[in-house]
Amino acid sequence: MNIVPNRRDVLSGMAAGSLGLLANRSIAAAAGPAPQLPARGEYIVRNGYVLTMDPKLGNIPQGDVHVRNGAIVAVGPNLSAPGAEVIDARTMIVLPGLIETHWHMWETISRNMSGDTEATRYFPYSRVMGVLFRPEDNARGVRLALAEALNTGLTTVHNWSHNLLTPAYADAELAVHREVGGRVHFSYGYSRNTGPNETLPLADVLRVKKQYFDVPNDGLMTLGIASRGPENNTIEICRREFAFARANGLPITMHIGTSSKKTFGIKALDDAGLLGPDIQLVHATNPAPGDIERVAKAGAHVSFSPFTEMRTGFGFGPIGEYLATGNPVSLSIDTVILCGNADMFETMRGIQNEENGRKQSEFALPARTALEMATMGGARDLGIADKVGSLTPGKRADLILVRTDALNMAPFTEPVHMIVQSAHPNNVDTVFVDGRILKRHGQLTAIDVARVMREAKESIDRVRAHISESHPTGCAICGTETPKP
Repeated sequence: MNIVPNRRDVLSGMAAGSLGLLANRSIAAAAGPAPQLPARGEYIVRNGYVLTMDPKLGNIPQGDVHVRNGAIVAVGPNLSAPGAEVIDARTMIVLPGLIETHWHMWETISRNMSGDTEATRYFPYSRVMGVLFRPEDNARGVRLALAEALNTGLTTVHNWSHNLLTPAYADAELAVHREVGGRVHFSYGYSRNTGPNETLPLADVLRVKKQYFDVPNDGLMTLGIASRGPENNTIEICRREFAFARANGLPITMHIGTSSKKTFGIKALDDAGLLGPDIQLVHATNPAPGDIERVAKAGAHVSFSPFTEMRTGFGFGPIGEYLATGNPVSLSIDTVILCGNADMFETMRGIQNEENGRKQSEFALPARTALEMATMGGARDLGIADKVGSLTPGKRADLILVRTDALNMAPFTEPVHMIVQSAHPNNVDTVFVDGRILKRHGQLTAIDVARVMREAKESIDRVRAHISESHPTGCAICGTETPKP
């Protein structure tokens, strides 16, 4: 099936290659050479408490994980691995790398910038700031986000990229993903330049697919599209975008059902024959009558971000009801402008407490279910459950080691509860992604943290100064509340 992009799409696609090359060169020149990623080696993680998240393997109280050339070779007690480097995990819980499924990563350099008044709320702030970002600013936001992700044990992220003002922005973000080496699902989205009756720049989506994803690669990056969906665009635009995505084998994600006053989106998709198993519904906290049944029948997925949903007043999602469909349900960061950090341990606690509070039951959402949402649930949602999400021999070696010899974890009692209810990023000792050690002894191994933070500050200071100069009578967003002399 051939989908014909509109004229703007075609022009964007023609300019994409040269713009992307220039953007990447300028970013590389400004940033300096990227650190070399560690090599994939052979390791035996020895004598940890292994939470495999594989129903057949279960938990192994004194277990080993054998990793070789990026893959999990074996999991079990007393494994033989002659010549493998030994990682002593006697005081650690070993589990699959955590997976988040919806994060506006470019916004990370604007952390905590959403205020407490109508003038400084998230949506107008994001619009004002987004148009002032350069490709290198997007890249710096993504790099900061990835550094924080790896530090907190997130080995897979979903870059829900919706500030792609030109093709150069997409190239800049993808360059950072290749540099840092984490696993990512990149959803090419709209921008502040995308008109109300326009599709995504479909020609550039196709260009990105061919340039980055249809060539030999290490399999760490997958591609999809981020649509505005029927609640923020017409159903006809959705038809065009979805047809394009499906013709090119790309999964689809969208925000939906965030307000009790606007809950027609799921039904509109279903009535149009567009709802399907390749769709991720983000938030979906306010389903209309019959929507959960529609989602169940279609096999669609749902991603919750409890802290931003509470912060913005989106409400408390029917988590248990969506879980009961058997379809993938996962957890996400969304934006640190609102939630402040990318702590997936805290997010698991948040979703458990939210659901128990909503149901007025201590047992509505068990800790293990929250952990499943952050591991296998995320892998299923992103379509990579054959690769990651559990410590299963044959899968890729994405795993984390969490220390238990810290005040906030002591004494050792129930490992699943310890992970969901007590752990925080400082307890993460070691992070493997695809067999590479990207955090060891509590320190990131391939990221210059000082540089990442310095560049993030440079970018946000420049953008805020630009807004300040443009608002001589004061601007709550940039912090100049009083008029200038």
